[in-house]
Amino acid sequence: MNVRYSIFYICCTIIIAFFVWKLRGSPERFISWLVPKRIYAHRSNLLDIKLFLASRLFIALGIMGAVFFPTTVAYFLLHWLNGGALEASPTSWTQGLIVTMIIVATSDFCKYWAHRAHHEMPFLWPFHAVHHSADVLTPLTVQRTHPVEPILRNFLITIVVGIVQGFVLYAFVGQINVVTIGGANALYFMFNALGANFRHSHIWISYGRVLEHILISPAQHQIHHSVAVKHHDKNYGSMFALWDWMFGTLYIPTEQEKLTFGVSDGNGQPVDQPYPTLVAALILPFKECWEAIAAKLKQNTGMTRISTPNKLTMSEGFSLWLDVLRAGAALMVLFGHMAHIRFTRGDYYFLREWNVASDAVAVFFVLSGVVIAYAAGRDQTLGRYAFNRVTRVFSVLFPALLLTLAFDAIGTRIDMSAYPDGYYQELPIGEFLWRGLTVTNLWTGLTDWVRLGSNGPIWSLSYEVGFYLLFGAIVFLKGALRAVVLALLVLLVGIPVLAMFPAWLLGVLVWKLTPRTNSKNLMTKAWCYAIGSIVLLIGLKTSGIPELLEYLTILALKPLNHHNVLVYSNEVLWNTLLALLVAVHLLGVRVLTANTASRKEGWVSRCVRWIAGCSFSLYVVHYPTLHLLDATLPETLPGYDIWLLVLTLLICFGFAALFERPLRQYRAASLAAWKWFIGFTFRLSKTTQ
Repeated sequence: MNVRYSIFYICCTIIIAFFVWKLRGSPERFISWLVPKRIYAHRSNLLDIKLFLASRLFIALGIMGAVFFPTTVAYFLLHWLNGGALEASPTSWTQGLIVTMIIVATSDFCKYWAHRAHHEMPFLWPFHAVHHSADVLTPLTVQRTHPVEPILRNFLITIVVGIVQGFVLYAFVGQINVVTIGGANALYFMFNALGANFRHSHIWISYGRVLEHILISPAQHQIHHSVAVKHHDKNYGSMFALWDWMFGTLYIPTEQEKLTFGVSDGNGQPVDQPYPTLVAALILPFKECWEAIAAKLKQNTGMTRISTPNKLTMSEGFSLWLDVLRAGAALMVLFGHMAHIRFTRGDYYFLREWNVASDAVAVFFVLSGVVIAYAAGRDQTLGRYAFNRVTRVFSVLFPALLLTLAFDAIGTRIDMSAYPDGYYQELPIGEFLWRGLTVTNLWTGLTDWVRLGSNGPIWSLSYEVGFYLLFGAIVFLKGALRAVVLALLVLLVGIPVLAMFPAWLLGVLVWKLTPRTNSKNLMTKAWCYAIGSIVLLIGLKTSGIPELLEYLTILALKPLNHHNVLVYSNEVLWNTLLALLVAVHLLGVRVLTANTASRKEGWVSRCVRWIAGCSFSLYVVHYPTLHLLDATLPETLPGYDIWLLVLTLLICFGFAALFERPLRQYRAASLAAWKWFIGFTFRLSKTTQ
């Protein structure tokens, strides 16, 4: 009901326009007055149509709605406030009206500030400038937007409106129902039906001085599009003028004014169309945004900072031991998953009972914390840190997602029984790629978690990327920006990722703690750390401590289901304890290997390095490979288990040879592509001037 250009709203617009035409006694024929050729044949309107079609495509791909779910946020908040029980309670129309008005006012308040931010923040303005570059206004101009703008606006509305909606429903109603949610939609229905389309049109409609302090009229919004200096940064409101009145940005016309629309030079003089083509409208704002950010950084405003450089280099011995653990953990995940009954009949089910795969992932998190802390000291700047993390992840993730799609498509057509419920989730390709490429399939703060086809292990990559972002914000950002970014990330990643963040930070601590070389009995302590931690770990593991800690988690989260809340972090207490012991072990090993001299590595070391260099690929490719082989290999094949293992390893190692090992080449190609893109947008901007 919020699509202003629907047939119903267009009909309402035509009916209202007819009465306005009659009352004003225009000498023109109604159709010529309503749809003048000089406006609707204007090249600006043609671009409106192209951007409208582009927006339809983005909506079809789910990009716009991916960060718009305030009702979901409200539901979970209401569920939490009610102690897990959502019982229906009688709702009066008075209560429903109060809740509706609060929700609508909050939503409009968010739109006001999102709109104002796009005007006043130089790095956001280029995306909003696409909308303001319209030289003429028609009802389709509402869709003349760069896709980045509604994504940012929807995200703000989701967080703020969702939280407010949850609290007011708890206070006044106690449930989410058709009255409370439908009431908000009813107000937007009335707003759109009573002339919202005139806001982007050539038809001047004013509500009068009194009412225009409360509601934004079409005339006021047309003034917002004016290039005149006196109209700059005025009338940001969407529905209500109250926010403009309250924050000093309200402009009320005393009579009909002659307006020129478009983008000005700041002195009230219109400039040539900056986005004459669809390509320019979609690409140039990114270039202009980057230029605004770069200019801000050159001013040394204190938004970012340089990380502390590494005081110590990583010794060859410590690096090798990290690779030993990395290779071992990757193989343990593979063996743990192969031990499923559906793959190997339960012959190796003791590995499932020992839970080696889950424990190996916790080890991975600690190792990741060590490596990323070391890398941050080497990278030193936010840009270099971001580039190295993005290229490391996506050089393997993108082809792994495509491989998963291909393997699942083949395997499910051969034998669907190899893809049982709980281990395979079929998703539309658009959602699969969107959730996979954004690595948000386990970000429960964003939306419900999903399994990407048969590739269950990618869940931990959602965790890893969340850790990279949180750590990067802590290390490289400063002041209010760091606080805002961290708050947004906490809301986005959700409880499961946050639950395991301390375990990952233990790895960071391993690298940050500088060994005290002048300590007495240093080597004795190091041996105690290195060996004692492993002995204690084995003792705790065999004594039933993991099960006890999970039981305590269940009790702590009652009446909520701990699996629903924590998902793959359901063993968070045990995993954190395991991570602590692994961190202690690594502290000891770091001291023991601190003085190892560089020397030519033997064949064992080279094998370890080689397997470790495939560990990422092994982790993200083995599960869809196991499912495909389970669907295709005959169970009567002699040495079936060996074939299953060897073929899985061959596919994973072959994948690594193509996508993981050539990381340096991919990074060089990425830099070259980025330079080409900058050059292309520069040439494009020159041709459009």
